[in-house]
Amino acid sequence: MKKNYKIEEEIERTLQSLEGIKPAEPTPFFYTRLQARMEKKKEVKTGWHWRPAYAYAFLGVVILLNVWTIYQVSHRSSNAESGEQFANDYGLNDFSGFDTN
Repeated sequence: MKKNYKIEEEIERTLQSLEGIKPAEPTPFFYTRLQARMEKKKEVKTGWHWRPAYAYAFLGVVILLNVWTIYQVSHRSSNAESGEQFANDYGLNDFSGFDTN
C-alpha cells in the first residue's frame, strides 16, 4: 500500500505543478510576419501559371520555323538547275586559272 500512496502523491505533485502553467504567447508581430510569408508564397505560385504559356508559345514558334524550313528546302530542291546556272554565270565551275602542276 505504501507503493500506491507514493504513486498517488507523485501524481498529485505533478498535477499541482501544472496548475501554474500559462498558455504560450507568440512573439510580438508574429501574425504579421506569418501573413507576409504566406503572401510571398502566394505571389510565387501565381507566377508559375504563366510559365506553361511561354513554353507553348515557344513550341509553336519552333514548329512554325520547322514548317517554313521544310517548305524552303523542298522549293529549292526543285530549282537545283538554277544553282548550276548561277555557278556557270559567275564562272565558279571554271578552275582553269589555278596551276595544277
